[in-house]
Amino acid sequence: MKKLTISLLCLSGLLFLCSAGTGAPGNKALEEKIVALEKQGWEAIKEKDWNGLSKLMAEDFVEVGDMGIRGKAAAIEDLKANFGLTEHSMKDAKVLELGKDSALVTYTLTQKGTYKGQEVPPKVNCSATYVRRGGKWLNTSFQQTAAK
Repeated sequence: MKKLTISLLCLSGLLFLCSAGTGAPGNKALEEKIVALEKQGWEAIKEKDWNGLSKLMAEDFVEVGDMGIRGKAAAIEDLKANFGLTEHSMKDAKVLELGKDSALVTYTLTQKGTYKGQEVPPKVNCSATYVRRGGKWLNTSFQQTAAK
């Protein structure tokens, strides 16, 4: 049942991306900005810079994963207590402009590290949503799924 639910969610997301992004010219400056912010977030996690990570996230940030649905404070506290990242690399990043002040980034992350003492999946598919508030782009949501 869990695999079916995950598969359906992935398929829904793929259909959304395909239909929403068809034929739209890319905004190179936006793509570079959002990808740079996402890389900055992963580097903050690797360096255990929790204040730096927090500044990249909106106060109403939501993370969806196998641990459930949780907000900014819970996500950061869990990372502090349980996640040790030693290497990370983004591949195939794509940014979809959702509106004037919102964007979705998808990519594959290759990583090395541990979570609660166990090795993390070496490759995960990720998505993150960003919104521009007060002239600053902030991460409002994050989701990842282990890649096969």
